[in-house]
Amino acid sequence: MVSLVLAPIYDGIERKMRAAVHSRIGPPILQTWYDIIKLFTKEIVVPLGGTWCALATVLELIVLASSAVLLMFVAGIGLSPEGIFWVIVFTVLVSAASSLTILRSVSQNNVYSVVGGFREFSLVLSAEPFLIMSLFLLASGAGSQISRAVAVATAIVASYVVSGRVPYDIAEAEPELSAGVNIELSGPLLGLATVSTVFKKFVSASLTSLVLVSLAGLSGWSSLAATFLLTPATWIAQLILSVMLGRSRVDLAVKFLYTLLFTLSILTLLSYGLGL
Repeated sequence: MVSLVLAPIYDGIERKMRAAVHSRIGPPILQTWYDIIKLFTKEIVVPLGGTWCALATVLELIVLASSAVLLMFVAGIGLSPEGIFWVIVFTVLVSAASSLTILRSVSQNNVYSVVGGFREFSLVLSAEPFLIMSLFLLASGAGSQISRAVAVATAIVASYVVSGRVPYDIAEAEPELSAGVNIELSGPLLGLATVSTVFKKFVSASLTSLVLVSLAGLSGWSSLAATFLLTPATWIAQLILSVMLGRSRVDLAVKFLYTLLFTLSILTLLSYGLGL
């Protein structure tokens, strides 16, 4: 639960660093918390799309918070056969959160939101199957060091997509879609969606940290501590990468992602099958 409180602070640090890169002063580190609190003081306005949109927004936050807490529990066990059941539960929660994002967006009576939902769907199909495969391989303890290293690379790339950063922020793509999937949200509902976005970044950074820690063969409290301490550094690394990367055409971004992850998955299976 401490991590969930820290996640908006990490986001505030990201906003401060991004401003520094752009030669701006930027907001205070607690600005994300200020924004969330301010949104929750506004009037509740249910957007066009009504109950389904509001329900999906609430459930998405609950599922993401649950996945973030569960991921820390998995880190305490380590990516090992003993924790493979919880890895399965975690992947189900991540997929459920993506499904709820899509449901929320297509239930709004706004063409930009619907387009954002379909873009989110294309990202899910391009990244999450490979993420699930790589996590299962790492948790099973099977394969050689080479196959596990390639599986880690696959998980890192797919985790970056989960964070929703450039160029895989196409579901929102603010300059192009006027905030896409969030365009009809305001007040507390937008606050919930904002927290969900922050939690996605936290899950992405924590998952990347966990798979890196798995290469060291750590388990128990050492694995949990290493994952927790590495998460802020991973968050910053993803930020730096997003600043270096430029926006891409939607079709090219998805095509490149699918090609890269498919190639890494083939290399993982080949190295595993050949015992390399």
